[in-house]
Amino acid sequence: MSPQFVDFDANGMLDIVAATFDGSPHLARGSAEGYAQPEQILDRDGARIVMNEFWNRDVKPEKWDTANRCNPAGEWSGLHLTAAWAVDWDCDGDFDLLLGDHNKGNVMLRRNDGDAKTPKFAAKNEVVLADGKPLVVEGRVTTLRTIDWDRDGKRDLLIGSMGDAYQAGPGGGVFLWRNVGEDAAPKFDAPMTLIPASQRGHSEPTRPDAGLYMDAADADGDGDLDLVVGGYSSWQLPTVPLDEAQQKRVGEIQQEIDTAKKAIKAFQDRMTKALEGAEEASHSKLLDEFVKAESIKFSTLQDRLKKAQDELEPLVPSLQRRSFTWLYENISAASTGQ
Repeated sequence: MSPQFVDFDANGMLDIVAATFDGSPHLARGSAEGYAQPEQILDRDGARIVMNEFWNRDVKPEKWDTANRCNPAGEWSGLHLTAAWAVDWDCDGDFDLLLGDHNKGNVMLRRNDGDAKTPKFAAKNEVVLADGKPLVVEGRVTTLRTIDWDRDGKRDLLIGSMGDAYQAGPGGGVFLWRNVGEDAAPKFDAPMTLIPASQRGHSEPTRPDAGLYMDAADADGDGDLDLVVGGYSSWQLPTVPLDEAQQKRVGEIQQEIDTAKKAIKAFQDRMTKALEGAEEASHSKLLDEFVKAESIKFSTLQDRLKKAQDELEPLVPSLQRRSFTWLYENISAASTGQ
């Protein structure tokens, strides 16, 4: 996720590089006619670049799968690749891939041993270190960027995090790892917090709480880098006192919602059962037939659920969640980026 426009194959045209939730980085090649359909970026042996968990399209039926073939030395498991950034990590003239993990926040490197026009990615990931230890992002990785934040001629590492996406746990943040090594041999120190992990509890949308996808630019032209951050904000509207009749009605509405949700779940179970054992080629036809036969019943259930939820909202306000884009202005000295 978080796509990157870059001339990945050195042909003079901008391509799009992005990892997706299927667990692999993808490339959409650019041309004068537009962009081709995304393709998985493969290693030098023609195998998918993954961490551990991925959606396996090479088996029938397709399924979530695991593999350890890409693991570096040591104990690594449960990692799910969802972020990628193409960067010439070792300054040898071709793009390597920086990879981010959705589950635990690990960051790894897939080195390109080929050249700019003919990449040959290694078969295994390499661990990226910070302060002498494996780099782990608080709140899991959303976005990876390499950028010279402090203008010292060396690329630093800027990373956004997911946080607790739907519940009340700590949210995401944005963190900076300064490169204290060389540009061609990065070495990172301990992280600096640019936007702290959200602690929630707001009564209005005040900041991005979860899924922080950021980029850096001098938005105000003052010579330092600011942050543009997309993310979900969560806030809780204040409750209102209810009289006895309203409290009774709340109980009735909640029962109506439960009944509608159970009916929708039963509909989904019937749909799954109707497709069991069918050949993949006939799935679409069977699904269309089922939906056509049941569409009126299903629409009625959805309408009933929405009507009940709309009536309940002013009586018992739910947790609000909406996406925004935020600008964080850097008000420190341009020379330090502190």
